[in-house]
This record gives sequence, structure tokens and C-alpha cells, in this order.
Amino acid sequence: MKTLLSLIILTFTTVGCANKQTPKDEKLSVAENQENTVTIFRQVADFPTIKDTTKFITDLQQTFGLEVDESSFQKVIKKITTYQKVKIYGSDNDYIFIEYDYGDGSGAAFPWKYQILLTTDGKLVKIFSGHRFEFVEIFKGKNPFLLIVVGTAKGNGGHEIYKMSADTLENVYEGYLDNAIRTYDAHQDNRIYEPNELSLKIKDYNNDGLNDIAFVGKIVLIQGQTKNGDWFDNETINGKTVTYSVDNPFKKILVEFVFLYSKQTGHFKAKENYIEKYRLDN
Repeated sequence: MKTLLSLIILTFTTVGCANKQTPKDEKLSVAENQENTVTIFRQVADFPTIKDTTKFITDLQQTFGLEVDESSFQKVIKKITTYQKVKIYGSDNDYIFIEYDYGDGSGAAFPWKYQILLTTDGKLVKIFSGHRFEFVEIFKGKNPFLLIVVGTAKGNGGHEIYKMSADTLENVYEGYLDNAIRTYDAHQDNRIYEPNELSLKIKDYNNDGLNDIAFVGKIVLIQGQTKNGDWFDNETINGKTVTYSVDNPFKKILVEFVFLYSKQTGHFKAKENYIEKYRLDN
């Protein structure tokens, strides 16, 4: 009986010890795993100096897994086109902004460049692959927003506009959600824009004391279009066949896509339904 009682006490003691130790060990393991998953680009320690451009680019690719269409030609023209410290609307912190241009590649990889936003200690905020970028002051005297122009090799695209929100980067321009409103068009299908990237205009359109934005330019119809929305390449006018093209457009339409700033959401929302107004879905 004493032997059985001793075995029972020993069993419960062993289980109790195991239960006390296991959570402690698991927490240490999770903490270590979380620390190891933070990716840091350590070259920023030398900012603004790039001691070895080739190593800088190699480290950048490896650290963030940047996919590049490699060829002997591209290896020659790889370059860092931007390496700067910036501020972004919504935060007083400094950030490091890098643009890496590898020059050429397949159409699927267009525009063959990356923009990388980092904290000053090298932690990743976001990777972009934009046709171009710009830091735009929308509210006078405030930090700029980050504008990215995205697009395809064919020439279809639009804009994204970012601010910092609680240490998170947020796209506050709602015009390009689900390809809703194209603000970049160089694709010569049935129309293009003039200029291809519509001009950004900053103005207080609704007189609420806060600036809004608009994209301004012309829709250039390089095919004819009926009232029903059907497209055609040529027609006969006064007995002569007229063929429409970029050099001889059917019509030019002035456009101004206005996006009002919402104090509630902090986003820029379309003033009206431009898809329907200009039949942009055709």
C-alpha cells in the first residue's frame, strides 16, 4: 500500500513540474522565433554612404527576396537611383527610401524597378514596383504623401497615394481600387490620355479648408465611337474615308477627376461617378 501511494505522489509531482516548465520554455521559443523573423537591411547603418554598390544591390535583393530577370546585359545597368531619408504624412519619424532599377526584363516584370521603404534601422515597411514615385505636399506645411504610379507594360495604370497611419502605411486614394479609374493610359487600344499620366492638381474644391486632389487632362479617342458606345476605325465624311489614329483622333475630351478629402476616413473619395460619366468601362 505504501509503495502504491509513493508511486501516485511521484506521478503527480512529475506532472506538476512538467506543467510549470513547459509554458516558460514555449514562451521563450516563440519570442526567439518572432525576433528571428524581423528582416533588417543592415546597409542602412552607413547611410547616406554606399561603400560598395554591387554588394549593396546584392544584399538588397537577398534581404527582401527581390525577383529580377537576370541577364548579362541587366547586370551591367543595375543601379540605385534613389537613396534618401524622408518623412511621410501621418508620422514625425524619418524613413529610408530606396529605388533599385535593373533596367529591362519581361513584360510581366515591368517596370523593372523596385522602391523600398524602410525604417531608419533597416526594417521593411513596404516594397513597391512603381513606374515612378513622388513625395507630394498636399496639406501646406505638413509632411508629404508618397505617390506611386503603377502600370503595365502595355501602358495601363493609375496612382496610389500613401500616408502613415498608426505606424502603418495606408493607401488613402480610392480612385484606383479594383482598377476603378485609370489615371495613366498610354495603351493605344481605342483611347489614350494626354498627357499619358494625367496631371495632379491640388486644390480645396469643396471649400472646407482642406485641400483635395484632381487628375486633369484629356481623353484622346483614337477610334470613333457611336452614341451607343460602339467603336469604329474609320468612316466616310463628304465622300472621303477618314481613318482615326493617335495623329488623327476622333475627339478629345477634357477631364478632371476630382477626389475630395474625407475628414472622417482620411481618404480621397471621388466627387462623382466618373466611370459612368465618361463611359470609362467601355
